[in-house]
Amino acid sequence: MAELHQFEQARDLSMELLKKWLVKYKFKNWKTTRTNGKTVTPAMKEKRAAAIATTLNDIRRWKSHGRGLTMDVIDGEINLLIEDFGRDPMLNQKVRSYYRLLQDYMMTVRQSIAIHTAERYRGV
Repeated sequence: MAELHQFEQARDLSMELLKKWLVKYKFKNWKTTRTNGKTVTPAMKEKRAAAIATTLNDIRRWKSHGRGLTMDVIDGEINLLIEDFGRDPMLNQKVRSYYRLLQDYMMTVRQSIAIHTAERYRGV
């Protein structure tokens, strides 16, 4: 029973972190709705973030955290607007070069997880 409680806490924490991240960063410059041009309020951002977190946490739908979601699913089914860096050849090349460099570095220092922000790199 204690193990189940730990899983529930982890689920709840991941949902809370996702909601905060979406509101603070992803929705930071979201000013009007895509469909009808309404002005977006902070309450609308929080409600939308909660809906996305709930959808992504649906274990009956996704079954596993080990697979990524396609852009079609993210944009079409979850209705989360994302930037397709693949459409910009220069940006695509830069992102892929950075990714390969990061992968090589992580293999060299035997790390499997990395968090890299503008301020610092943290590998595990």
